[in-house]
Amino acid sequence: MQRIDLLKDLSIIVAGVIAFITLWQGLFQYARQNHAARANQFIQMRRRFLEDAIFRRLLTMIFEGDPSIANEPIQDRRNFIAFFEEVALLVNSGLIKPEVAHYMFGFYAIQIDENEPVWDGLNKGGEFWRVFRDFVAEMRKIPAPDGKPVRI
Repeated sequence: MQRIDLLKDLSIIVAGVIAFITLWQGLFQYARQNHAARANQFIQMRRRFLEDAIFRRLLTMIFEGDPSIANEPIQDRRNFIAFFEEVALLVNSGLIKPEVAHYMFGFYAIQIDENEPVWDGLNKGGEFWRVFRDFVAEMRKIPAPDGKPVRI
């Protein structure tokens, strides 16, 4: 009978070890998939930002200090600023790390915030732009990268 008890105990231990390894591998794969999904989301946002002709035109006007940006269609300017609110929502949801958002989008958000003509006809201080203002405030607090790699 002792031999049967020993086999039973060993089989329980082996099954427990296999279950633990399976659980660990499942969690590891879940973490990798989560990381891949975040990376994909980030890449899609970056692509949208850089490939949208309207966004590129508005960025050029901002960096050239062109006051005629105030004459651009208000909906284009609204969509442009709202893009940064989408980035902020991804940060707030934990899908993008604040450091990554700062590295890739923070500078632009700060430039938009400081460019008064882009806000012509838009209520910059209104409740509608609170997420954008909070995002800019957070981006201003994050120090410039110190040579360490920025990870998604």
